[in-house]
Amino acid sequence: MEALNWSIIYGLFSFVAASVSVAIAIYLAPHWKNISVRVLIFLMVAVAVWSLAYGMEFISPDLTLKLWWVKVEYFGAAWVGPLIFSFILVIAGGKWQLNKTGYVLLSFVPLLVIILVLTNNDHHLMWSHAWLDLSGRAPAMAYSREIGFWGYTAVSYILILVGTIVLIHSLISARGIFRKQLVVVLVGIMFPWFSNVLYLFGFEELKTLDLTPVSFTISGIAFSWGLLRYQMLDLIPLAHKAVLDSMGDPIIALDMNDRILEINRAAQTLFKTSALVPAQNEVKEVFPLLYEQIVKFRQHHPIDVETSFAVETMLTYWNLRISPLLSRKEKQIGWLIILRDITDRDTAEKAVKESERIQRIILEASPNPIVYYNKTGEVTYLNPAFTKVFGWYLDELLGKRIDFVPEENFEETKKAIQKTYDKPSGNYNFITRRITKTGEILDVSINSTLSRTKDGSPGSMVVNFTDITKIKKTENELRNTKNFIRSIINSMPSILIGLNIDGVVTQWNAETQRLTGILADQAEGSLLKDIFPQLSGHIPNVRQTIEKRKVGKETKATLTIAGKMMLTDITIYPILSASFQGAVIRVDDISERVRIEEMMVQSEKMLSVGGLAAGMAHEINNPLAGILQNTQVIRNRLSRDLPANIKTAEECGIKLENLKAYMEKRNIFSMMELVTSSGHRAAQIVENMLSFSRKSNRRKSSHYLSDIMEATIELVKNDYRMKKRYDFRSIEIVKEYQENIPAVSCEKSEIQQVFLNILKNGAEAMVDAGISSPKFIIRYFRQQDQVVFEIEDNGLGMDQETKKRIFEPFFTTKDVGVGTGLGLSVSY
Repeated sequence: MEALNWSIIYGLFSFVAASVSVAIAIYLAPHWKNISVRVLIFLMVAVAVWSLAYGMEFISPDLTLKLWWVKVEYFGAAWVGPLIFSFILVIAGGKWQLNKTGYVLLSFVPLLVIILVLTNNDHHLMWSHAWLDLSGRAPAMAYSREIGFWGYTAVSYILILVGTIVLIHSLISARGIFRKQLVVVLVGIMFPWFSNVLYLFGFEELKTLDLTPVSFTISGIAFSWGLLRYQMLDLIPLAHKAVLDSMGDPIIALDMNDRILEINRAAQTLFKTSALVPAQNEVKEVFPLLYEQIVKFRQHHPIDVETSFAVETMLTYWNLRISPLLSRKEKQIGWLIILRDITDRDTAEKAVKESERIQRIILEASPNPIVYYNKTGEVTYLNPAFTKVFGWYLDELLGKRIDFVPEENFEETKKAIQKTYDKPSGNYNFITRRITKTGEILDVSINSTLSRTKDGSPGSMVVNFTDITKIKKTENELRNTKNFIRSIINSMPSILIGLNIDGVVTQWNAETQRLTGILADQAEGSLLKDIFPQLSGHIPNVRQTIEKRKVGKETKATLTIAGKMMLTDITIYPILSASFQGAVIRVDDISERVRIEEMMVQSEKMLSVGGLAAGMAHEINNPLAGILQNTQVIRNRLSRDLPANIKTAEECGIKLENLKAYMEKRNIFSMMELVTSSGHRAAQIVENMLSFSRKSNRRKSSHYLSDIMEATIELVKNDYRMKKRYDFRSIEIVKEYQENIPAVSCEKSEIQQVFLNILKNGAEAMVDAGISSPKFIIRYFRQQDQVVFEIEDNGLGMDQETKKRIFEPFFTTKDVGVGTGLGLSVSY
């Protein structure tokens, strides 16, 4: 019971550590854009996974489940070393930064460790044996560690050791608040070192308890405390000091008590002071004259003023900028003071003011928008015409960049600016688009001119805009209308050709291009008689057609295009307008329509023949019945020992036995059997014809498809064509019928029609192809809940073009009068 209680306590301890790590990650989430925050969040998530899995390991009841949670632990633990190393490099800044390749290489080790852990049963590189150690306060996992584990541990220690060395190196050179930040990080990194040493080489009481994940949670708490206490994430990377020192203007950072937090090298030089201890010296004691100006002008928002005070007994003019320093939560934490010496500038400004006044008069009178930019791309002036066209006033954009370039025009604008810089004259014209203050997009023509300094380096830029939106709109409308008309013409399935009054082609649509193979670019501008001579012969003089102002038409004209002969309707429409005189020629292919009309006539004929055949079948049945009945009577009177037969034979002086012997020796009875068999066969043929020709009431009933196929085969065996020497009975039929197939619900005559059409088409195709031994293979089988008939022949088959159209009504490869093109269409 005691062991169980300690297992739960250890597990809860790890769960608390995991919860704290997750809380830290969530707290840091709003600062995600900062790379150091991202690394710290990943570190806390890895620690949380490690701690959670470690806690589950403790409360798991058996070895198998504990070992499973051990493997889960590595999904967090494997990443901790690389992540703590990355975090230290990020906050150290400067030369210690990793690039993308470095992060990829650093990720290789944890990924390899995770793969080795998951596949340990195959190679035992991480541990060769695992068991439950019951010697401690709670049952815990024990292992026989192998080379993979020690290699992973060595890499993790090396990474954390190198990171610690980098941290100490940065701490030595750091000053002020940044030194305190690094001390916090260093203290935080010591916890994992201490706890892991205790686990691997520590006390007997702790030998089964790994405090490393908990220690990393404590490190996360330390880092977060540094964030709250020293605004670590607001001020890192630490290399910002080098940036401040590189600036030529004096810069001083104060806290809310006016104590100096930071002072750059330019300020030290100006006020003849050395480095100061942060937050130890008040500005009124070190720089009393500057303090008077700060107190006089500062407000709770950034402010720029021009002022003066003496430096080494010489009065100097300054631009003084005082800005509040804000924390991440927008809470003021101090002041930023920036000084700029404007003593020399003051005199120069007066000299140019008069010139600027004259220029301003000219600019404000211009009807075109004009903008002046400085060399950093910020607006220094815009004229009233710019405000009228684009909507912005000068005070809204002064000292700012104008965000009015559409995203899709950004690259071309960037290239135009570069070309302006590259040209010696510094002048470039281009057409693009710009967005007004109200969101309207304007088409503009831009002339940009670059002024250069005496040494030839780029100076300010003047940009002159011309609004061409209405012009572009008109051009687009004309272009769209032209494209719309062209699309309509190209979508027509007919040949459409435009001609001027001289017979020169002005329009050549897509269908004409497809049929003739002549591109529109080649045809337009050429005489019709030169590029389409076979059509020009069917067209009267275009000039006469235009003068008569009447539509001309020729029906069923024969044209040969690309080697294909077709019947066409040719129509000529005259076009008369003030600016153009010409005609449009439309050619419609009516070959298929004429073919269908002929087939419809043939189909009507076949319908009449079918009705006649049905009537003839009825008439044949009557004499056929008489033949069969009388044949049976004759056989009975000659072969059976009936009293009437014996009596009649004796009256004629003949013995019935002798008569029967004669009939048998002369094979008369066999001939009578043949007559009877032939009669029954003829009767069956007639019955099949009547059944096939009988109109269906579309009532379905159960039928065995094999019976319908057999009846169809018997019916089609009577199909004989003298002209083609075609006899269906000469075709070999191989039947592969599966047994015990149930009846299906269908309309018998329709299924028989399908079988008949397929068999006749296949038979005719094999005969036409000259197949020496034509053969059908008919397969009949059940497939799941369906009954399947497959009919295969050994003909030549169909090409791809024919396959696409075999189920189209009236499509046939046979001559008119031979096929109707309805067989497979009806079947489908």
